[in-house]
Amino acid sequence: MKKKVLMAVVAAAFLSSSFSVYAAPQNMADGGVFDAEWYRGQNPDIDAVFPADASPEVLYEHYVVYGAKEGRLPFEGATPQGTAGVPAEGTPAEGTAGVPAEGTPAEGTEGVPAEGTPAEETTGVPAEGTPAEGTTGMPAEGTPAEGTAGVPAEGTPAEGTAGVPAEGTPAEGTEGVPAEGEPASETQGRVIDPSRPMVALTFDDGPYAPVGNQIMDCLAQYGGKATFYVVGERCAAYKDEMQRMVAEGHEIGNHTYSHKYLNKLGAAQIQSQIQRGNEAILAASGVTAPTVRLPGGNKNAVVLANVNAPMIMWNIDTLDWKTKDAGSTVNAVLGKIKDGDIVLMHELYTATGNAAVQIIPALVEQGYQLVTVSELAQYRGRPLENGKVYYSFRP
Repeated sequence: MKKKVLMAVVAAAFLSSSFSVYAAPQNMADGGVFDAEWYRGQNPDIDAVFPADASPEVLYEHYVVYGAKEGRLPFEGATPQGTAGVPAEGTPAEGTAGVPAEGTPAEGTEGVPAEGTPAEETTGVPAEGTPAEGTTGMPAEGTPAEGTAGVPAEGTPAEGTAGVPAEGTPAEGTEGVPAEGEPASETQGRVIDPSRPMVALTFDDGPYAPVGNQIMDCLAQYGGKATFYVVGERCAAYKDEMQRMVAEGHEIGNHTYSHKYLNKLGAAQIQSQIQRGNEAILAASGVTAPTVRLPGGNKNAVVLANVNAPMIMWNIDTLDWKTKDAGSTVNAVLGKIKDGDIVLMHELYTATGNAAVQIIPALVEQGYQLVTVSELAQYRGRPLENGKVYYSFRP
């Protein structure tokens, strides 16, 4: 008995001197402590995202969103519960059996919206994960890649040139947006041809300049655009990056103010998350967000009734947050993508940036135009409506 007591005293002294612990009775069961230093040690990427003096509260939020999915338990004698996007007591953690992890679009059935959303509330529900017909990495429905391996598609702009039009040149005298099959039109100084395949690359959870700028550098080189779904509370720290997004013709979407799972909130809280996210985006970038992406893709009837914006999901999930492996992310896209698809990635990870600089030129070489979500909907003749959910815009 004396030996056990002595060991307990030594352990307590070690914890108090070597670890930052976060007692959070609102977020964890009584008596629970969050071991921030342990979590940093288990997640080397965190040092690239959060500074060394980041508070335990911030790291705990990261754990809630990402760590819990991988079964990590950086606390003692407690389970997450309650506020700040944490499941209520008795609710399984996201990513456990029966609960979709972020990026899992459907509960149990491939291509079916999560949480029983009826078909009439969605548009473009995918045959999710269906590989391109016949050949890995080929455009949809047998459209051959332009040129040969390693040769960019016709009209690819010179390397390093920001804002250079994508494939081809605009039809003379063309104004506005043509109907599908009509001549190509010019949008923000580049050409979009409705008769050719196009896809939307989307990046969640930013802004985070080290990765976001890497992605934008590559997009500028190849004449593509992307959509960045940003978290409102991060925007003020990355104003330069967000203003670059706007200046270079990318789209900014609202990923809520603090990445809370809206299906766990009431109507007023949902509205607040959306409104505060919009305000933060406007303050940092000078533009408003035309669309919303729900954290985790989680929704229910209350969410649908209180998000007064088009809700953009995805039909290609790279699982980059889980693998943190550039090769896996590249393969998840190039082996499955088709005309009209929406690809989900996350801006927080170095591996995702490294994957993006491989994915972007490969898609251009295969003949795809890289457009924003709103452009994809527009050129596929699918007007976006507030309160509606969209998974893809396949023809």
